[in-house]
Amino acid sequence: MNRLLGAIALAGCLLAAPWAMNVPAGAQTTTAPASSSTRPGEKIPSEDSLITNLHSLGLVDGHTDIFRSACPVVDIAARMTTTQPTDAQFAAARQRMQHLYDLGIRTDISFQTGAKGSASGKSPGEANAIALERAAAQSVGITFINDPMGNAGPDSLQTMSDQQVQAWLDAESGKILDNAKTGGVLFHCAAGHDRTGIVAAYIRIKFEHWSVDQAIDEMRKLGHSWIEFSANGGVSSWHEDHLRDIAKTLTATPAESTPARTGATP
Repeated sequence: MNRLLGAIALAGCLLAAPWAMNVPAGAQTTTAPASSSTRPGEKIPSEDSLITNLHSLGLVDGHTDIFRSACPVVDIAARMTTTQPTDAQFAAARQRMQHLYDLGIRTDISFQTGAKGSASGKSPGEANAIALERAAAQSVGITFINDPMGNAGPDSLQTMSDQQVQAWLDAESGKILDNAKTGGVLFHCAAGHDRTGIVAAYIRIKFEHWSVDQAIDEMRKLGHSWIEFSANGGVSSWHEDHLRDIAKTLTATPAESTPARTGATP
C-alpha cells in the first residue's frame, strides 16, 4: 500500500459507474507569535492534484496514513441540480474515491452537517455532498462515517462549552487513530480549514505534544478562517480559544514535536 510521504501522484481515471444513493501531559500555552495573529491563512497548496487541500499529518502515534482534506466531492455536489447526480457526476465522484483508495485510505470521516446555509459550513450543498460521497466511497470499498459538527450557530463549536468540544475532539481523534490500525484514514469538513483544522490541531497537541501555538500556527497556514469565526474582533477564533482552554487540562508530558509535512515548522 502506497502511502503519501511527499507530493502525491495523480491516480488513473476510473470508468463510470451507476448511481445508487443507498450503496456514514500538560501542553504548553504560550502567547502566539505576532506574525501568526496578523497574517491571513496561507492556504498551502494541496499535496495532491485531484483532492483539494489533501495533506498528510506525517507520523502520528505510529501511523503514517492519516490525512486531512476538503470534501473530496464538494465541487461535484455543487453542480448538481437535483438531489441525485447524473451518471457522469457519480463517475467523477467515484474516480476521486478510487484515487483515495489507491492511496491506502479505507476510512473517510466527514464533519459536514448537511446544512444548506453558511452558519454550519461554507458549502451550500453539504447535504448533496454527504450523500454523494457516501455512495461513491462505499462503491470502492471505503467506509464512510458522517459525524456532523457546525462551525457556528446552535449546537456548534461556537456555542458549545470547552468540555463539550473536548468530548467531541476526544471521540473524533480516538476514532481516527483506531481506524488507522487497519488502513489509511481521511477526515474532512467542507473546505478542510476550520472543523478539520481544530481536529488536526487537537491531534497535534494531545498525541504529538505540540504546543498550542504550534498547532494554531499550522491551522492558520492551512487556511483556518480565524477572523470569520471570531468573538474578539479577529484576534482569535472560538476554535482557537477552545484549544487554548482545553490544552490546560491535558496532562501528557511535553516532548520534542515532529515538524508537520505541510511546511509548518513547530
